[in-house]
Amino acid sequence: MNLTPLDRCPLCRGREIRLFKKGTFDPQAIGAADFRITDSHYGSRWTLFSCRDCAFVFANPVPDGEAIAGFYAALEDEEYSQEDEGRGRNFAVILRRLGRFAPPGSPLLDVGAASGIFLNLARGAGYEVAGIEPSARLVADAERLYGLKLFLGSAGQYPAGRAFAVVTLLDVLEHVTDADAFLGTLERLLAPGGMLVIVTPDIGSLAARMMGGRWWHYRAAHVNFFNRRSLDRLLAAHGFAVILRKRFAWNFSAYYLLTRLLPFLKGGALQRPLKKLHLKLQLFDSWEIYARKTEK
Repeated sequence: MNLTPLDRCPLCRGREIRLFKKGTFDPQAIGAADFRITDSHYGSRWTLFSCRDCAFVFANPVPDGEAIAGFYAALEDEEYSQEDEGRGRNFAVILRRLGRFAPPGSPLLDVGAASGIFLNLARGAGYEVAGIEPSARLVADAERLYGLKLFLGSAGQYPAGRAFAVVTLLDVLEHVTDADAFLGTLERLLAPGGMLVIVTPDIGSLAARMMGGRWWHYRAAHVNFFNRRSLDRLLAAHGFAVILRKRFAWNFSAYYLLTRLLPFLKGGALQRPLKKLHLKLQLFDSWEIYARKTEK
């Protein structure tokens, strides 16, 4: 994998950048399995730099975007859909809030749709749905499980010609190597006045500071991190006005949470009773943002 050293912030182009945290793995030794949504190697991270001007935190040297895209194309993640009930609870909250700004019946595009859990719920709520997913295995899962036909590829490859009232980025923005260019790509897919919905980790949160290098959002798949200031800057630069800002809470089964910490419990006798026990985890360390497209 090619790595490109940066001498300035990729978000604001400022030159006042400094080491934030040293990396914990060899970039040449990682593969598609390290990019699974259900990966539990918490604390795994690229060498990260921070920008003094805008507070953006980013991998530096930055990994090659084509190599990262290749990992996602080859990605398989059987465990993701096994937690569909808990993930569905997370997504149902988003749909309820979204209804205040874009009513059911609106065309909605989910970027990074995985196996289609969110889109299946959105379709059931009355939205006209489409999705983009780079993993061939997850695209196949979406069709097998929910009858959804996702676009296999990236947002940049998605055919032009249709503008959506809603574009959702649910735990996606932290995965892209060039967030500024990525949002520029999405602009052509969103209708004027349309809504962008983002869920992404908050590196400025108390949880992130207290957990230090063991913060659970430090994973090989996450190549950049925002706090409130840097995320607002990115959105404003692309003509988005934040309408609603919340802290995202996670709903998971007790089985899922325990097996993140104790993998040897997977498949044991406690699987069935623990899957019936659902827990809400609010660490106040992820943003849930609703932003409307305006003129730049």
